[in-house]
Amino acid sequence: MFGLLSQLAHLELLSPKPDETVRFFEEVIGLSQTASEGQSVHLRAWGDPFHHSLTVTEAPYSGIAHIGWRAAGAEQLQTVVQRIEATGRGEGWQEPVLGHGPAYRYRSPGGHLHEVLWEVERYVAPAELRSTFPSRPQRFAPVGAAARQLDHVTIATGAMNDDIAFYRDVHGARFMECTVMTPDAPEPFFAELTNNEQAHDLALIADAAGHPGRTHHLAFWLDQPSEVVRAADVIIESGTPIEFGPGKHGHGENTYLYMREPGGHRVELFSGGYRNYQPDWEPVRWVAGEGGIDMFRNWPAPDSLLEVFPSEDATAQIVDTEKNPWSIVGVS
Repeated sequence: MFGLLSQLAHLELLSPKPDETVRFFEEVIGLSQTASEGQSVHLRAWGDPFHHSLTVTEAPYSGIAHIGWRAAGAEQLQTVVQRIEATGRGEGWQEPVLGHGPAYRYRSPGGHLHEVLWEVERYVAPAELRSTFPSRPQRFAPVGAAARQLDHVTIATGAMNDDIAFYRDVHGARFMECTVMTPDAPEPFFAELTNNEQAHDLALIADAAGHPGRTHHLAFWLDQPSEVVRAADVIIESGTPIEFGPGKHGHGENTYLYMREPGGHRVELFSGGYRNYQPDWEPVRWVAGEGGIDMFRNWPAPDSLLEVFPSEDATAQIVDTEKNPWSIVGVS
């Protein structure tokens, strides 16, 4: 274990079309409901170990209300809370809720609301969903894309360097990779950090629009890269347009597929890539056009991939440049 946190535990997604959003995650992505409370519905993928990994909450706009992290232990929880409080960004302890115990809430430099916790309710499958494999929380009964588990979240920030330092120094995350617009740029356009052996469980994209707390996408893991290609068929047959992919990122060397759920937020299906166990890893610095977004440098990302949420004609404002950095497919 490298940091004070073990994993991304859950996300709360806001949707102006909650019924359609829930149905999409159930029928297309392959999640299942575990409970509902008021305006919120809790869901999990078949391989998620806890009560839920995604909460869909009705709201007038699309966005991510909060990001939940699990500490690496009870002592690590206290340590990370002390570090947060030393920054002055803490918002205090929250009482236990359905699915987990007490959680400490705080805001990162980019304005995103997070919580960190240790005590969790583990999912116990009913008899008809129990797996013959004792390591699995439930049997594999594929629906739709059959996503296995929550993987990562990508947020938009107007405080890129401050956010990188916060997650590195407070969470104990490793800064893994980034993309810069020019070789001597003082701040990345895109950055990836991780709390474990993944290439990333948190990514940051620069947002020059001046609106804190916005987000770019949430991602679910599939076991094999070929399953992402299969998922593309599922997505298209469901009537959902594909925004970008399937393809392979240079960052992390992961296979990807992007789409929008009915409430408007971006969802990625994700697989493959490297695992990194080096505690003294030095961040890799990509220059736009070297293949960070598309490893093979032959497929430019659409301008729509720059949109963040809540949106307000954000595609032209997200970065202080006239050109979409992800549309550059080769080194000039």
